[in-house]
Amino acid sequence: MKKALLVSVIGLLIGANSTLYGQEVRTISGESNNLLQPKMGAVHGQIIRVTSNGYADLVAEPAGLDRPNPRKISNYLFAQDGLIDDPRELSDYAWVFGQFIDHDIVAVEENKEEFMPIRVPAFDAHFDPSGTGQVIIPMSRSAFDENSGTSPDNPRKNTNDITAWLDASNVYGSDVYKANWLRTFQGGKLKTSPGNYLPYNTIDGTINGAVDIDAPSMAMENPLVEKWFIAGDFRANENSLLASMHTLFVREHNRIAAEILAANPTAEDEIIYQAARRKVGALIQSIVYNEWLPTLGMKMPVYQGYDPSTNADIMNVFSAAAFRYGHTTINSNIIRMDNNGAIMPQGNTTLREAFFNPQAILDGDGIAPLLKGMATQVQQEFDCKMVDDLRNFLFGQPGEGGLDLAALNIQRGRDRGLSDYNTIRADFGMERIKSFSELTSDPHVNQIFADLYQDINNIDPWVGLLAEDHIPDALFGPTAMLIIEEQFKNLRDGDRFYFENDPAFSADELREIRTTKLADIIRRNMDIEIQDEVFMAAPPQQLTTVNEPIVADNQIVSFPNPTTGSFTLEFSSLINGGGTIEVINTLGQEVVVKNINLDKGFNQFQIELSSHLTNGIYQVLLKGERGAIATKILLLK
Repeated sequence: MKKALLVSVIGLLIGANSTLYGQEVRTISGESNNLLQPKMGAVHGQIIRVTSNGYADLVAEPAGLDRPNPRKISNYLFAQDGLIDDPRELSDYAWVFGQFIDHDIVAVEENKEEFMPIRVPAFDAHFDPSGTGQVIIPMSRSAFDENSGTSPDNPRKNTNDITAWLDASNVYGSDVYKANWLRTFQGGKLKTSPGNYLPYNTIDGTINGAVDIDAPSMAMENPLVEKWFIAGDFRANENSLLASMHTLFVREHNRIAAEILAANPTAEDEIIYQAARRKVGALIQSIVYNEWLPTLGMKMPVYQGYDPSTNADIMNVFSAAAFRYGHTTINSNIIRMDNNGAIMPQGNTTLREAFFNPQAILDGDGIAPLLKGMATQVQQEFDCKMVDDLRNFLFGQPGEGGLDLAALNIQRGRDRGLSDYNTIRADFGMERIKSFSELTSDPHVNQIFADLYQDINNIDPWVGLLAEDHIPDALFGPTAMLIIEEQFKNLRDGDRFYFENDPAFSADELREIRTTKLADIIRRNMDIEIQDEVFMAAPPQQLTTVNEPIVADNQIVSFPNPTTGSFTLEFSSLINGGGTIEVINTLGQEVVVKNINLDKGFNQFQIELSSHLTNGIYQVLLKGERGAIATKILLLK
């Protein structure tokens, strides 16, 4: 009743073809972007199929009935021992922002009436240690358009439950009710809770308020949590890093709204809201195309203007396979760091502790320690490996809600009727590989694939995309790169409201938007020091106040590098005095602290690493009276 009343009282303020002072604005539902195809990119639109039909019966029966058990593939291929850092040293921002963007463009709900569980092999160490052979990992099939799935000429098609456009729907919502619930209707601002966090699912939006039974629906897998954040996308509470990104852009919206009101004191709430929404959407688009994708190694074709013939709907192979790459790059550790580069007194936390736990943000002193920590930690490698927090403890302990994300991704591709990896390569104009030896340059990985799949033309696409050797200086292999680039090109070129095609922006505004980095948005909404290139990890000392140099020309040499256990540092000091050499792991923890005396001129120090340390990249920090300088060492025993 309350929901219907609110919609009727507020009216469809942001309905189809809304215009404000002569400037058309995006609809919240995504409709009428393409005037020739008004439903393109809109809520509940179809996920489009651009690759061969992989359904077993070419209608709706899941693909890959003769492929190996998904949990078996996960155990043999995806089990990860320790951390495997990204060799290009992309930061946690790379995967967190990627998840934030994924939640702006695609969401395929499950159809709870179609159960498609994954049977766990007997004596599975985590899920069935007693060998009952009766354990399953629960999963339901994806929701689909009920008008599809009737014949091979009309195979099952899934639906997108949010707008496909890069329109900041993760901030504002994809339906009018949620969009209005999130607003204050004063000064164009969005609701926040005390501390400038996201609003809670309560009557007054605070954590102490009474629960609002008509609050917009949000995913919450933790049955013990009664109060959670409300955001434009229903998955915002999934982990605290993602919730922090949502919070950041709500703050940016309100900051822009305050600027607009200060410059135009008589401006109406609706005018301010839409102008700030337009600007936030433009900033997110610019970061995607001018910063994030280039950092991942993607060389997007130059923008040639809006093309109404471009289909910007989400491709099935993108949603169900290629863009799930980020699951392998997620760290199991969440760094909580103060502005001086020290770990917070509350300590770091783990990903499994942050799942659907909004209280973790408040317990860790807010989002600032998370945004700071993300800048310093290197994300995991893009590969066929996945941390235990996702592979064995997703949303809980095994048997107590715990799932296996690798197995679920494999099963999801089959549910969505994806053809095999080799066929998808051919569909995109690439050559089929003829043997497992051509899959990667790692013969050990190739042999695992051969043992598991037997047939080179039977590989699950998500698994094959992850296995490919990276393109030089890029995160992806060639097939994943092609698919992801195609999708983002379509989202840009087929969007009538893409910021570079939006007449509402002046030349000066466009210049400002193009030059704004994610770091700029963080700095103007947070009191923290952070590097300009946040998608590249930086040591903590580089994110604090810079003092006078202590080493000539910033040249510090470490050898041998990689090392098997000990290494030498050489540098030319500009000062005499005391100092320390610290070796720091990817969790921000000191594993070596050595007090030294610096001599003005040439210095050389030997460092011994404990035999208990795991392989990986370590930061080596030289501190003196004037400041600090860092290098990195790779341990390979």
